[in-house]
Amino acid sequence: MLTTKHLFKTALTVAALAASSLVHADINVGQSVATSGPDAPTGKAIALGASIYFSHVNADGGIGGQEIKLTTLDDGGEPARTVSNTLDLVNKNDVVALVGYQNGDAVRKLLDGKTLENAGVPLVGVDSGAENIRKPGSPYLFHLRAGYNQEIEKLVALLNGKLGMRKFGVLAQKDGVGDANVATLKAELAKRKLQLVGEGYFDKTANDTQTAANALYKVQPEAVILMVPSAPAATFIKQFKSLGGTAQLYGLSQIQSSEVVRLAGASSASGLGISQVFPSPGSYSGKLIREFQNDAKPYLNQGVPEYALLEGYVAAHVLADALRQAGKRPTRPLVYKALSNMQKVDLGGYVLDFSDSRIGSRFVDMTMISPTGALAR
Repeated sequence: MLTTKHLFKTALTVAALAASSLVHADINVGQSVATSGPDAPTGKAIALGASIYFSHVNADGGIGGQEIKLTTLDDGGEPARTVSNTLDLVNKNDVVALVGYQNGDAVRKLLDGKTLENAGVPLVGVDSGAENIRKPGSPYLFHLRAGYNQEIEKLVALLNGKLGMRKFGVLAQKDGVGDANVATLKAELAKRKLQLVGEGYFDKTANDTQTAANALYKVQPEAVILMVPSAPAATFIKQFKSLGGTAQLYGLSQIQSSEVVRLAGASSASGLGISQVFPSPGSYSGKLIREFQNDAKPYLNQGVPEYALLEGYVAAHVLADALRQAGKRPTRPLVYKALSNMQKVDLGGYVLDFSDSRIGSRFVDMTMISPTGALAR
């Protein structure tokens, strides 16, 4: 099996070679994701997806004969490095746009520092549904996914409305986003007069999920919602089930199924539900997914997080469309204007609309890991 590291390097090489013989100038775009550290599998997949789509565009002649040149910098999942990378991309690489970022806390720092506004540079796509990067957001930040609020609302409706569950537990990361997500969950449960019988928290500095597993097992919830990334989710699942926990486990879209299966094993991961904010990379029949499957074929079924791969691909697709609309010599203001004017744009089964806000989509789907480790809808 090819490793994500090899796939990532191969995709970037293919993108460069495909473009070099057909186009003669560069349109510089930039990206900061984790290509090292615990968040690297998702970060690499997002970067790989963007590279695959830009390779497709460049192989077809680019944008008016100009190559889209993607510079991806590693932030290791650290907000301070993301800010530093962004300033380098804006000031040294002279990018016309940013694409496919990963870290919600880092993007909040960019917004607090008005980095995007000061540079007049748009950012297309962030792998986070955190409410604090939406309200308040930025006119220069274009979201391609539904927020965690929408995911939580749909999860509660499913678990209570369809499955009749009334006793809920939660595992959340101990930070501002985690606290906000728990508050949203409590509000949704209160609407239905339901109980949050247990709360467990993951502090990434302590890297401990056993305390949460013990606490949640003790209160015997019917369902536990996981609001943490893939690695702590996988560890918690193994610990909770080893204690004898039988609650239905459901996670938000920040969890990548392939990572949970890799870390916890298919047997432990089986039955984990995950909300998704993009169409299924394997089972939707729309034009977008058909094109994605064709372009990404060498990288599919290789252990790469495919929803993250698709997310990077979609972000690059949207930005490339804006670059075309920006004319022969795209600039930051022209690209920003093109993105702002996108109304009910159908990418081929996935519709985005930035006319009323910068929240392009509210699509939420439900999936579950099967006993074989595959993801089913």
